[in-house]
Amino acid sequence: MIAFRIALALAVAGAGYMIGSMFADRLRRRVSELDEWQALLQLLQSDVAYGALELPRALEKIARTLRAPTRGFVLRVARRLQGHVRVQDVWREELERLRPLSCLWPEDVVALGELGDALGQFGREEHARHLEHAIARIGVQRQRAADERGRGERLWRTLGVTAGMALALLLL
Repeated sequence: MIAFRIALALAVAGAGYMIGSMFADRLRRRVSELDEWQALLQLLQSDVAYGALELPRALEKIARTLRAPTRGFVLRVARRLQGHVRVQDVWREELERLRPLSCLWPEDVVALGELGDALGQFGREEHARHLEHAIARIGVQRQRAADERGRGERLWRTLGVTAGMALALLLL
């Protein structure tokens, strides 16, 4: 009987650690996703402004260099733009579709949504300027995310272990 209680207490403590690690991992993934978005925007800026590629072709080209879930977003946008729809509508709809699959925070999505509102409405120079602004904004968000990650990872792991140990002690 005592061995069962000890095994159960260890399982509960381990589960607490895993739950804390899951929340900590979301902070790490947010930084990684913001890095992906920053790379996407930089490549898009050079392809649209300097390479004179149309947006769907530029997005398809860039998608090869990205990881999920950003790659899926870019491919869906590029595919849907082939149907001669408004860039702003497609961008917003796909951002909403991306939200549950992503670790981005609402303020990250707002910054990306504002870029989507500007895409397809201006000439190449204006697009380059809007992309430059979006790159800077995502850079600021990425720095904040990195700072939050540094504090939050330790906090969530410690909280998970502590809660698991407290529950384990209650079970003994």
